[in-house]
Amino acid sequence: MPSIEEVSREVATIRQTSDELSYGVGAAGSALAEDARRIAAITRGSATGSDAAASVNAASRSLGDAATSMRALLRTCDDCIANLAK
Repeated sequence: MPSIEEVSREVATIRQTSDELSYGVGAAGSALAEDARRIAAITRGSATGSDAAASVNAASRSLGDAATSMRALLRTCDDCIANLAK
C-alpha cells in the first residue's frame, strides 16, 4: 500500500500537469477563437465560410471547457494534498 507521501507526490504531479495543460489548452482555445473571427470576416456572405467559422468556434469553446476542467482538477488536487497533510 502506498504511503501518504507517495500519494501526495503523485497528486502533486497530476496537479502540475493539469496546471500546464490548462494554460496550453486555454491559449489554443483563444487562438482558435481569433481564427474563427478572421474566417468569418474573410468569408462574410458565404454559407460554407459561416459553417467553417462556426465549427472553429465550437472547437474553441470545447478547448475553453477543457481548460476550465483542468483548472477544476488543479483545485481538487490542492484540496487532496491539503487533506493528506492533516
